[in-house]
Amino acid sequence: MNCTVIKLGGSVLVNDELRHRLVGQIAALVREGQRLILVHGGGKQIARMLDALRIESRFHEGLRVTDAAARDVVQMVLSGLVGRNLVAELGVAGVPAVSLTGGDGRTFLADKMNAPDGVDLGFVGQITVADSGLIDRLLDAGYTPVIACLGLGREDSQYYNVNGDQMASAVAGGCRATRLILVTDVGGVNDENGRQIAELTPAGIDHLLASGVAGGGMRPKLRSCLEALAAGVSVIRIVGASEPEVLWRTLHDSEPLGTTIHQ
Repeated sequence: MNCTVIKLGGSVLVNDELRHRLVGQIAALVREGQRLILVHGGGKQIARMLDALRIESRFHEGLRVTDAAARDVVQMVLSGLVGRNLVAELGVAGVPAVSLTGGDGRTFLADKMNAPDGVDLGFVGQITVADSGLIDRLLDAGYTPVIACLGLGREDSQYYNVNGDQMASAVAGGCRATRLILVTDVGGVNDENGRQIAELTPAGIDHLLASGVAGGGMRPKLRSCLEALAAGVSVIRIVGASEPEVLWRTLHDSEPLGTTIHQ
């Protein structure tokens, strides 16, 4: 399918001005005929709700440790608050959109996953089954899918919190997207000297991970990029949300922005 997956992180979505600009760019791209699938996180919004409910936020290897109480908050915030608000804003901009989770149509199924070092992360999952049927039908009917980072348990029908970048990679691979754009507040991948890397290959990613240069949330992001490449995605771009007209410039390849990842 000639489509593009765009992942919007939670830190991007809480900035009203930035979000409005991105929604405007998405609307312009849809009007020109681009087939877009949006994947959204909501880490900042989840953290706020957890704090309000006095539930501790814990992370390990860049992944949120998610017990049952935290999972319920994640589910409410992502599928209720963030997804529905994004759909409403897209609608005002003239883009008919539909908010989904992995459980809708059993589209994206997950297995429980542990951290790379074996630590139990609770209700954290990894997408292992992707069925593009519902997404294809929505796109063909002129709707833009807006997918929350929630996978449905493949065997237990529990909802699992999925890392946003891994969700975006699974959606891109499962929907046969040609491009994956990760819109972030960091703008790209840096080397050991703090300089932004213009282009990366799988070998370069392996080096960044093995050497420890890539730390924190960048580690699962880069692992997800390897998954997307393995699933057949041709090009991945990690770009900064604050760049002027970033989505338009990235999709039209008018100039190099951020970090481009390819085989």
